[in-house]
Amino acid sequence: MTERFFDQIVLGHNAFFGVDHLDTRRGQEREAYFAKTENIVQVIQWAVDAGAGGLMMSTHERSKGVAQALLQNPALSDRLRLYPLLPYVQKYVIAANEKGMINVVMDSMSGTSTGEKMRMMWNGAKGVLGKDILAILSNMISIELKPYKGLNIPCVFLHDVFTDLALALDMRDIVDFYYEEMQKQFGCKAAFATKNLPLLLQKFAEWGHPQPLVMPHFNKVGFSMNPSREVCEVALEQFRPHVMAMSCLASGYLKPDEAFAYLGGLKTIESVVVGMSSQSHVLSTTAAVKKYFN
Repeated sequence: MTERFFDQIVLGHNAFFGVDHLDTRRGQEREAYFAKTENIVQVIQWAVDAGAGGLMMSTHERSKGVAQALLQNPALSDRLRLYPLLPYVQKYVIAANEKGMINVVMDSMSGTSTGEKMRMMWNGAKGVLGKDILAILSNMISIELKPYKGLNIPCVFLHDVFTDLALALDMRDIVDFYYEEMQKQFGCKAAFATKNLPLLLQKFAEWGHPQPLVMPHFNKVGFSMNPSREVCEVALEQFRPHVMAMSCLASGYLKPDEAFAYLGGLKTIESVVVGMSSQSHVLSTTAAVKKYFN
């Protein structure tokens, strides 16, 4: 195994945005509670104090306030590495249906200077006229990462919708471009979320990207693991990528002790991202990770 790249414990963002795959009401209650940025920052503080070194943050609208709060609190942000996940696909789908794509783009550029707006609009227009998906993706990345400037970002994850589409359509140019764009624009590593780890690792090996930074679903019951838990385990051993496991608790189906006992036995998994929403939840979850991963 090569040297670890990810922080061992990464605080997930789902609870902050009301995402709960097993209990919709619980998700709505959390979303209401975390509408106040200070409540999110409090959980981040508890998590860091308990040993979490990273924060996963989707480019949800609410994340802008969190980023600003972290920038104003160097005592906390200096102890934390941020792992953005982009784009926030649901945001674009809902907003485009409500007010059209042009207005969505203009809203996304609010807060940027006139010069930046002109550059982005020109590059985006060239992309549309030339049907160049790479130019469009480049501008989307620039817009969505702007709020995080100044924070410690080791890598940026491409959303699994884009990753898995590129894999399914054999679009190597998207993957190559994303690697180059992260280094050129932001001086950080490219990382990829996926719902099909074996296919990603096979394709990336063919495309000259060995040992990628990946965030797949990984849990004891095989929840959202495609094509199966067993095939994913074999792929881990064969390709030995840098893995940050998500859905570790199978959306609350598994208890921390059971979940991390399984993941800790897979020596190729170097990090877990897990949502935590209270101090007691933070303490029990981080204790379980440390117990089995150390």
